[in-house]
Amino acid sequence: MSAVSPIRWTFLSAIISASAMAVQLVVVSRFLTVSELGTAAIAMMILGFATVIADFGVNKVLIKEQGDLAPGLRTLLYAIELGLGFAIWIIVWMSSPALAHYYAAPELASLLRHGSVALLIIPIGHQFYFLISRDLLFRKLAIIEIVSSIAGVAIVIFAAILNEGAYAIVWGWAGNLSLRYLLIAFDGWQQYPLARRWTIKGSLPHLKFGFYATVENIVSFISTNIDYLVIGYFLGPQQLGYYALAYQVATFAPQKIAPILTRVAFPMFAKQQADGSVLRAGYLNFSQLAIVLTLPLLAGVLITAPLLVQVVFGVAWEQSIPILQLLTIVGVGKMVIVPVVPLLLAKGRADLAFASGLLFTLVTFIVFLLIVEMGLQAVAASFAVVSCCYAAYMLGLVRWIINLKLLTYLSSLKTASVATFWMSLAAYLIVAQTIISVQATGRLLAAIFIGGIIYGAYIVVADRRMALNIQNLLTGRSD
Repeated sequence: MSAVSPIRWTFLSAIISASAMAVQLVVVSRFLTVSELGTAAIAMMILGFATVIADFGVNKVLIKEQGDLAPGLRTLLYAIELGLGFAIWIIVWMSSPALAHYYAAPELASLLRHGSVALLIIPIGHQFYFLISRDLLFRKLAIIEIVSSIAGVAIVIFAAILNEGAYAIVWGWAGNLSLRYLLIAFDGWQQYPLARRWTIKGSLPHLKFGFYATVENIVSFISTNIDYLVIGYFLGPQQLGYYALAYQVATFAPQKIAPILTRVAFPMFAKQQADGSVLRAGYLNFSQLAIVLTLPLLAGVLITAPLLVQVVFGVAWEQSIPILQLLTIVGVGKMVIVPVVPLLLAKGRADLAFASGLLFTLVTFIVFLLIVEMGLQAVAASFAVVSCCYAAYMLGLVRWIINLKLLTYLSSLKTASVATFWMSLAAYLIVAQTIISVQATGRLLAAIFIGGIIYGAYIVVADRRMALNIQNLLTGRSD
């Protein structure tokens, strides 16, 4: 089965959502203070953690079983999600004052209570979301996600203009997810009807897998947000605000593109979980796509960071520039391992994915505790080093699981790496030039335009097949 069509629709959704989010990021950087952005980042971290717990690994159970799950068992999982959603909402509501005191951010309690309403709505459509993903009906999901993302960003922009501060971001998040899962539930109830009674018999293996998958999700979430957790507590909301802006810009491409690939990779890997040669080919294809689509963007951010921050976000955020440049390395590490967890889960090794994520989390947490008092740049630099080491470790797991040779893997990334080098060189020469008097905005646009042309031209000349695959992905001329 070709991955082009499913990826194309999710890619279209991501392009539109990413464009809306880019506008949102620019708006909030102009209307919110650094402290307000930092407080909102803490609130989003806590609310995001709550949604991970309430998931209970249902998504991975449904996709792994590939339609073999009885309606009664689906009803049981649905009931568990509804119950967890309500329980987590109560916990967030009750603990919000204590969390606000812990982070020395009084406004945090109210922010969490406003945003926690979404925890009651997400479970209504959550299971149907992944049933639709399992069946590769990504056109339907793309339309719903586009509508909900635009609605969420509209809420953020409108509230920010009205000077609602951190509430703008929380309201936008809650509005986006609430609308998304209500629309999905409306369709899902008709397409995937649940049994009137749940079935407990035969549920233990699924619940066990779901438990491991949930713990892995929790560990993964904590490892992704451990920097926010440590910086927010030790350095305060203002320093977290500078870091949050840098992190969102540096990982913007991975955050938007990685879910596209993982959403498609997991069900496709699961369908071919017993065929090693097909898994190796699929893994290489997804790895190549991840690097081709993100490496030039990350390199571009690294080189143009001084102009990018000055032109787009304003001089008030210049403290974020060196942090932004260091965190682009973290973005590269994230994209290298994008297909690894879906591969492990498809092979039924949720325990291995969990153990790996736990190891990364513990190491990162210890390093951050030792480094954080040295400042934001030290945290970002240590994060880059740990991320690179973790990527190397995860590639070692892949080599063991599917017998993938390292040389084969590196060869698949050669074209994108060389193209990125020439693009980066051109962009650097434009950014660094001082002979011709050109305004910062002009140099930034020239670096983006010329660098993009060089990257695209090299890909077309050096690897025609890759160029055609990307063209098919973007235009849909072939499935």
